Amino acid sequence: MKKELEIFYRLFTTTREAIEKFMNMLDPVIQNASDDHERLYYHHIYEEEEQRLSRLEVLIPLISKFEAEKDDKDFTPTNNEFNRLLQELNLEKFGLHNFVEHLDLALFRFTDEERSTMLNQLREVTYQDYQQVKEMLNEINRRFDHDYIDPHAHHDEDHEHLDRSASTPAAAQSIPSTYRKGFTVGSLI
Repeated sequence: MKKELEIFYRLFTTTREAIEKFMNMLDPVIQNASDDHERLYYHHIYEEEEQRLSRLEVLIPLISKFEAEKDDKDFTPTNNEFNRLLQELNLEKFGLHNFVEHLDLALFRFTDEERSTMLNQLREVTYQDYQQVKEMLNEINRRFDHDYIDPHAHHDEDHEHLDRSASTPAAAQSIPSTYRKGFTVGSLI
């Protein structure tokens, strides 16, 4: 899992920088909002990303710890430590999904060339990171749980609203009625 940890570290460090850029762009918008609705709308998004930064401040050092200790032959993580790492990683997968949505929402409002270019660049990188994290976590979860089924697979397969190349309208797609329950964001906290 050493290779995966290196990739996670790189992706989440990049994500942290992207969130900071996004928040720096939103801050003056919130401060100079034309009305309470606009202020509340962007403040809500800002706070969600602020909470993600707090989680990344826990996750990135946790990844580093596991990465460093994997080289130590005497290192044997407890199930609790490993479960914590997997929980944090799965929670951040959800955070990446939300970040793509926040960037999409911002693109509706910020159509000037400078901000839309930045937002589109952040969005493309974040979407690719989300896809990579999702695939990696599915593989890791399958390695440790041979009957593992991604509890969010129905969402991604049937309602891939994040994929800009998707051509089927979400309303025309259906959600499967049964799937094996796994970790959810609520169960991770």
